[in-house]
Amino acid sequence: MKVNLPNVEISAITSCLPQKILKMDSLGTEYGEKEVENIMKATGIEQVHVAESDQTSSDLCYKAALHLFEKEKLKPNEIDGLIFVSQTCDFLLPATSIILQDKLALKKDTVCIDIHYGCTGYIYGILQAAVWIVSGVCDKVILLAGDTTTRMINSKDKSLRMIFGDCGTASLIKKGENNIAISAYSDGSGYDKLIVPAGGFRIPISSETKKIIIDSDNNGRTPEDLYMDGMAIFDFAIHNVYKDINDLIDFIGWEKTEIGLFALHQANVFIVNYIRKKLNVDPERVPTNVKKYGNTGPGSIPLLLCDICSTAHHFDLSKVILSGFGVGLSWGSIACNISETNFYKPIIF
Repeated sequence: MKVNLPNVEISAITSCLPQKILKMDSLGTEYGEKEVENIMKATGIEQVHVAESDQTSSDLCYKAALHLFEKEKLKPNEIDGLIFVSQTCDFLLPATSIILQDKLALKKDTVCIDIHYGCTGYIYGILQAAVWIVSGVCDKVILLAGDTTTRMINSKDKSLRMIFGDCGTASLIKKGENNIAISAYSDGSGYDKLIVPAGGFRIPISSETKKIIIDSDNNGRTPEDLYMDGMAIFDFAIHNVYKDINDLIDFIGWEKTEIGLFALHQANVFIVNYIRKKLNVDPERVPTNVKKYGNTGPGSIPLLLCDICSTAHHFDLSKVILSGFGVGLSWGSIACNISETNFYKPIIF
């Protein structure tokens, strides 16, 4: 799916990180110094922010939203749409977006929806917000995207514990003068490549789902923990993402040399650099910040933008590509103008 939607803009973005930091080199005694060194070298990740046991993704997104309201001098009654993108919702039901509507003191006629997506979630969230705005349902939508993925990872699983971090973000999407082009793709045949097998209604929690299984790489996890087939995800990303980006650029009629920034989902340094090389784009236009934060799921793209654009930067933001890919399997990209967007430095909660 590709669509060009008129008169939509990303007006402002904030992000919030939990205070606790896990430094990867501190895990040497637990997993082995050489093993830790090899994983750090392969991923480029040196540390991640980790949520406390009572801290949820909605807590982090709530703080990011309050920061957005403060910085933009925005009143809650100006918002008429709220989208919460996360795989770590507060409850099985009700929807977390409904809870956040009340916590943020938004109007009772605010349209609220949860999108249960991971690394492509920010793209789908903007797509949903843009459709609401173009159709006349909403004028201003707050998009909250974040995960506390570390809460789903077994401490005995070094492969994932050294990759994922936690984050919450808030973006203001509203009517504007620019167009926004969006692509979105899904391939459910790979649903089991990145999954928490147990805990839903297909495989309910039981005494059996609490048993730890040790894999061939000596990673331990239960069916209630996050599992990722790293090689399958890598293969999926490198074969689909650059094609999607190239197709979207052709669709909107841009030249690749005109694009000032490619903000890719921060899976790890190796994947981002591989996609960059397939795109044949200079490294300066495809930045990474995974070194400091790890893979933060649906929050990684807005966190990247806050991190690199909130202070003096050299990017031309009049033509920008955003691209997400991962769990589902799913992938998608956005071509937009964010030269007038306000970016705020990440806050700690």
